Amino acid sequence: MAKACDKQGDTEAALDALAKAHAAQMVRAAQLVPELLLPGVQPLSPALIRLTPEQAKGWSEPVREASSPRAPIFVVGFPRSGTTMLEQMLDAHPALASMDEQPFLQGVAERVGEMGLEYPEALGELDQDACATLIQHYWNQVASVVQLGPQQRLVDKNPLNLLHLPLISRLFPDAAIILALRHPCDVILSCYMQNFRAPGFQTLCSSLERLAGGYVNGMNYWVHHERLLRPRVLHLRYEDLLDSFDVEVDRIGRFIEVDDASPLRDFHRHAQRKGFISTPSYAQVTQPPNKNAVGRWLRYEQAFRPLLP
Repeated sequence: MAKACDKQGDTEAALDALAKAHAAQMVRAAQLVPELLLPGVQPLSPALIRLTPEQAKGWSEPVREASSPRAPIFVVGFPRSGTTMLEQMLDAHPALASMDEQPFLQGVAERVGEMGLEYPEALGELDQDACATLIQHYWNQVASVVQLGPQQRLVDKNPLNLLHLPLISRLFPDAAIILALRHPCDVILSCYMQNFRAPGFQTLCSSLERLAGGYVNGMNYWVHHERLLRPRVLHLRYEDLLDSFDVEVDRIGRFIEVDDASPLRDFHRHAQRKGFISTPSYAQVTQPPNKNAVGRWLRYEQAFRPLLP
């Protein structure tokens, strides 16, 4: 109903329908994850952890097996920032293969905890053998969903892997990482309009204010760790991609080191041929690039004014 009202231009009715929808979701979420609703609990609380320079100093290089695949290309960013479009662009290239959205880095992070180490604070305590074990666990998970062809590189797209930047830097220090960025208010509005199924994410998206807090926590986490760890990162803005599509495609191609980036331009036809994409962006990425969703938040500017600081 909210999306129908939005298309009609009735923003007040859209916001009213969204408030009712999220209130209904929170009844169930309160039963499943009541701890997330306690007073003072921060949205996206894992993003509040910060590695110190001392904790990130002196990391030994992980073992690189000659037979192991080349490090993945990681696509990260807050949900609804254009990560699915970017994934389909990369997957359209014959030298690259994506695997839809998978929680495999989270699985590796849980293995770190099973080793009796605090995550991510104790990543520096991993020796080369432990790193090799974790890297192999990652590739074992990957092999369960995708078989890479000869010389193919993996594209691992999961938006909230931006909270695993320390783990990526520890195990795959040479990895190419693309950070998808979009106007924060368009991101927050789009998340608020989604029917997410995970109770934790339903809680995060239960109000514009809570979403804004989660966005700030997540992006501050990224900014801190990018400055500290200095990974190989390309910042890609959704609006720039739509304004200068060919220029940005060439920039992506140079960053990921492919000789011919032209297949990336045909991503929407590639997405149509795939037939199934598990994220809410399926309808958008099967269409040619367009600016329909750029600046949509401005129609809801009154609701966003308290959030802007």
